[in-house]
Amino acid sequence: MRIPTRLYKRSDTYYYRRRAPLSIARLTNRADYKYCLRVTNMKAARELSLMVDHILDCAFIEMNDDEIRKQGEKAALELVENLDKISDEKVRHYITKSYYSTAKTALEAARMHIKQMREAKDNIRTHEDKNRELDRKNISLEREILERDKTQIDNGPHQKLKHIKLEEAINSHLEWEKSKGLDYKTIKKKELSLFYMHQILGDKYAHQVDTDDAEKVTLLVRQLPTNMEKSLRTNDILKGIELNKSRGLPTISPKTAGDGYITYMSRFFNEMVRKNATWRNPFATLASQVADGANEQLREPVTIDQLNRLFSHEFFDEKWEIHQWMFVLAILTGARTNELLQLKCSDIVTKYDRPHFFIVKRLSDEDKSLKTKNSKRFVPFHKILMDLGFIDYVNQQKEAGHDRIFHQAKSPKNPKVNYSNDYSKKINPILKRVLGKEDEYGPIVYYRLRHTFIELMRESGIDINHQYYFEGHTNSHISGRYGRKSDISEFMTNSFDNINFNKIEALTKHIKKASARP
Repeated sequence: MRIPTRLYKRSDTYYYRRRAPLSIARLTNRADYKYCLRVTNMKAARELSLMVDHILDCAFIEMNDDEIRKQGEKAALELVENLDKISDEKVRHYITKSYYSTAKTALEAARMHIKQMREAKDNIRTHEDKNRELDRKNISLEREILERDKTQIDNGPHQKLKHIKLEEAINSHLEWEKSKGLDYKTIKKKELSLFYMHQILGDKYAHQVDTDDAEKVTLLVRQLPTNMEKSLRTNDILKGIELNKSRGLPTISPKTAGDGYITYMSRFFNEMVRKNATWRNPFATLASQVADGANEQLREPVTIDQLNRLFSHEFFDEKWEIHQWMFVLAILTGARTNELLQLKCSDIVTKYDRPHFFIVKRLSDEDKSLKTKNSKRFVPFHKILMDLGFIDYVNQQKEAGHDRIFHQAKSPKNPKVNYSNDYSKKINPILKRVLGKEDEYGPIVYYRLRHTFIELMRESGIDINHQYYFEGHTNSHISGRYGRKSDISEFMTNSFDNINFNKIEALTKHIKKASARP
């Protein structure tokens, strides 16, 4: 980089040198003026050079040729003497004074800028406060308009809501639900929940139902009697609640109210939003609030000690028929009661050189039902189940000409009701007789064996996606949304043997007895 003409460098220090004007040089016999700037930085040296130029310019102007002629040579020599007295220290003094003046000016400018910024912020804040106040007034006005005539509510400038009465909307929604092929119990619960809601609210338009209406419905649903139609012989919700209170009978659990009735009402309004019959779901957050703290006792698994007591009971020394096998299958498959009872001999299929239960409802299976679409699945025979001889039991039923494996469980009188309704009344007393009516986790019921199977899968480290598949549940994990749905892979079949049922020693002891059976 080229150094300016009046600057030069010596031992890392910059110096200033300027040639004297001819008139001054003749008087002083001095060709130039040199000063040590005492800086090592080029930028600082340039700034100091400009300051020294200014000082010398002021002195040289006073001693040009015209001034010398006017004042005479003596006056000129006095000016020259003063010029020679400008030392390095004096130069730095002038420079410092000039810097101070510049900094003072800059400081004043900065203070003025800060003041202007504060005034601007105050103005912005004032405008924001005024806008908020205006927004509050607009919201208040909109609410007044909505309350004045709810039937004319507009969902937007380009799309008006459809005016659909609740009764019409409910009937249409239930027809759609029934077309999904859900089991009778689930459909009945949906019908009752929407029927009770219609009773309480009357035949309003769907968009007229607000959060106050939803809270009113929720409050009454939580007071519903258990099995109201059977115990009180009425389907009038208000009458049933009054009768139930007068007799001091129990009400439904918070879980039944929240995860059952209120959830179905919420799903109904989600459908109404989709159909543009309303702009919001007033039950959106109520289902989880009602179910919060609900009784989960029936979902607790039984302990290994309880299972050992069960399979050590003399009941299992008798000939193994439907009840003995139902206990074993609940533990070794985790299938639901109705799924086991409706199994046909043809539902035992071979995949990857191993028998599997094919839990399915075909078009020709009029007496079958599945809880959800995810219930369709293959469940492998565990090695213990094969050693216990269940395949021999199936072959015996087939040879005897029975279509269903557990033909002893009579078909329900109501074709819409599944097999488990009546069978639970037979299997639960047996379980209670062996293990007692309840334990620290709640009542002893057959359904808890299914959750024991789920707990054993977790303890055995079965992949979470495989767990959902074997349970027949919806997979909420992202990875579970891809790949196989109702089919089973060879890897999943082989991994089923990793479930550790061997800790149920009383069950494995029956393997030796199975080999001695005719």
